[in-house]
Amino acid sequence: MCIGPALEKGFYYDAFMGQQKVSPTEFSVIEKAIEKIVAENHPFRKIYLTKAEALELFKHNPFKVQLISKKIPEDAITTAYASGTLVDLCTGPHLPSTGIAKAFKCTKASAAYWLGKSENDDLQRVYGISFPQQKLLDEYVKAQEALAQRDHRNVGKHQELFTLIDMSPGSAFFLPHGARIYTKLMTLIRREYDLRGYTEVITPNIYNKALWETSGHWYKYKDNIFQIKIEEQDFGLKPMNCPGHCLLFGSTLRSYKELPIRYAEFGVLHRNEISGALSGLTRVRRFVQDDAHIFCTLDQIQVITIDHV
Repeated sequence: MCIGPALEKGFYYDAFMGQQKVSPTEFSVIEKAIEKIVAENHPFRKIYLTKAEALELFKHNPFKVQLISKKIPEDAITTAYASGTLVDLCTGPHLPSTGIAKAFKCTKASAAYWLGKSENDDLQRVYGISFPQQKLLDEYVKAQEALAQRDHRNVGKHQELFTLIDMSPGSAFFLPHGARIYTKLMTLIRREYDLRGYTEVITPNIYNKALWETSGHWYKYKDNIFQIKIEEQDFGLKPMNCPGHCLLFGSTLRSYKELPIRYAEFGVLHRNEISGALSGLTRVRRFVQDDAHIFCTLDQIQVITIDHV
């Protein structure tokens, strides 16, 4: 067992299972086991542990040991919860007992990496959701089925707008119908640029590592930057347009009379998202961001107060 946080809609749990995979065909087995746990109505009991006690309790689980060792200060207290035969690290709070979550459903399974890093162990992730009444679960399932019919991935396939190909994961191939919509959107946005005084620019996709160090992205975001070695120097595909626009602004001497300068760009961006997180056009590795930056003096900034009704 690894980690299992609550989400806005449901929750998931990651587990290291070696070569074993979890498929939707096994969801009924998991749900049947949950039904038994719910019927037994196990109470949840909060346990306070020192770091040493936590390390001793979870010494047979290298994933938990790593979390405890790195995230818990030496003199700190952490918490776990016990329910039936299960004890797991958790900040809580929890329901009083398992019997309250009367309706449960597995919603999805996927692969994941330990701590989200591709060089770490492969994990199996199972998503689920629970409700205090079966009626609420039935309503949720019905709503999800309606959403699936409107899912952009299904619409895109049915209307021949775009396709996704494994040779370039997380990067959409726009078909002729999709390309027409794409270019129409660009035309609309360009018209809005003109109305608002923006000037369109085009900046490179590849920058030297030194730029990302200057901007701070290299230290906080380098795992999400596709890195390239060119003539023994480190480069990266841009995941955002901001540093490039700053370079463009600073490429020549400026007068305050030129300000404000409004740069806008349909920037092609790449982000090294993990494969398990990729989803249609909503979580991708290659995308175009309609992005803009305004360079101005402090006295050109207007503060607008909006009264809430």
